[in-house]
Amino acid sequence: MKSVVTTVVTAADAAGRFLSQNDLEAVQGNIQRAAARLEAAEKLAAGLDAVTKEAGDACFNKYPYLKQPGEAGENQTKVDKCYRDLGH
Repeated sequence: MKSVVTTVVTAADAAGRFLSQNDLEAVQGNIQRAAARLEAAEKLAAGLDAVTKEAGDACFNKYPYLKQPGEAGENQTKVDKCYRDLGH
């Protein structure tokens, strides 16, 4: 994933110019919002298991055939793997 700094510098370099005031303000604004982004990421990570479980349950409820023999949820091991994959 590219950072805003990399993106701004690359764009200015490709245009053959130095960083503008707008470029520097974009970088500064991104840095100032870093704490809020980190807090949001921490909250999402804390709720990951609940979101994963809810998503998996919704899939198995919407598509009950997935619990049939030969399907993705035919036994608990496969169900656990589905939830694991959703978490990723």
